[in-house]
Formats: sequence, structure tokens, C-alpha cells
Amino acid sequence: MGVHFNENDIAAHNGTTFVIEKVIKQDSDGNEYTMSQFKYKEDPRHNKYNHEVPAGNYVGDNCTTCGWDVTEAQYEGATWGDILYLGLYLGVTPDYIYKNKSVTSIDVIEEDQSIIDYVDWIDSNINVIQGDEWTYATSKQYDIIICDLWAMPSDITQDHKTSLINNYTNNLKSGGKIIIPISGETIS
Repeated sequence: MGVHFNENDIAAHNGTTFVIEKVIKQDSDGNEYTMSQFKYKEDPRHNKYNHEVPAGNYVGDNCTTCGWDVTEAQYEGATWGDILYLGLYLGVTPDYIYKNKSVTSIDVIEEDQSIIDYVDWIDSNINVIQGDEWTYATSKQYDIIICDLWAMPSDITQDHKTSLINNYTNNLKSGGKIIIPISGETIS
């Protein structure tokens, strides 16, 4: 299992709203390596790792037997043109998408400016925008809107889905999709 970004580019951090810790992991051969972990201080179970495989799984790549089958099916027939990604974290999944999906553009919405300021290792072609992921308004239309806003599928409510549909339906191109990978739902 490999890291996505070079670990030397990511320093441990203890900010006001989030922390980045260096954790020791073991590969399948028992060899130890260091991997960064992002956690919100208000919800420490809401975390993301600097890990290549989960980023691929999150967008339907690399996995047909690991429990992410629903996510893989969500992206069948999808156009990887203009992408809107809600939630930055370490930037692993947006960066993975940019480097592996032949996108036209990728915009990432992140409410917390301190996260945007700190995460300076993602590809400079990824457009990170400070804004509320639930109410961000734009006239741009997208092929896929990926909602990465929850720690667990059980955290997602019908009110959350309704809010996202109401806010973003007019931003979808014909055939576009609003996808919640963690729950395997396409809500558009």
C-alpha cells in the first residue's frame, strides 16, 4: 500500500480546526512506513489518509472485490470532464482524479481557509475555492459532483441529500451525476 503524495512534502500540523499526524503503517510484508493522517478536531473519527488506494476506490478504480462495488457502478458511463469535489482534506482524491481521469477541470470547495492555506502540495491545476460546500453558488456546470463531507454513511441524512440536490442540480450538465461515494448513492 502506497502513499499518494511524498510524505516529505506534508509536515505534521496542529491547527485550530484540524491536525495532521504522522502514523506508522505496515505493508503486507510487515515493513513499516510513515503515512499522514488528517483529522478534524471536532470529529476525530472523520479522517483521511495520504493513501493512493482509497482515493482510487472512492472514484470507482482499482477494486471489484473490496466492498466498493457500488461506487464503481456509480461511475459507469460517467464523463470525466468538469468535476466539482466537495471537501479538500489532504487533497488526495482530487489530486488522484486530476492525474488519472483526463478531466477538463476540477474545482474543489472547502469552507476552512486554514486547510486551503496548509494543503499546498496538490497539483496547481486543481482549482481550490473557499466556500461553504452546502451553499456554494456558481453558474458553471459539471459532469460529476462528488460529495465527500461525512465520516460514516450513517452520518448522512435525507436533509443533507435534499440540500445538495437543491443547491447543485442546476450545476449539472445533461447526464451529470451528484455522487456520495461513502454511501454508494447517486442522488441526481
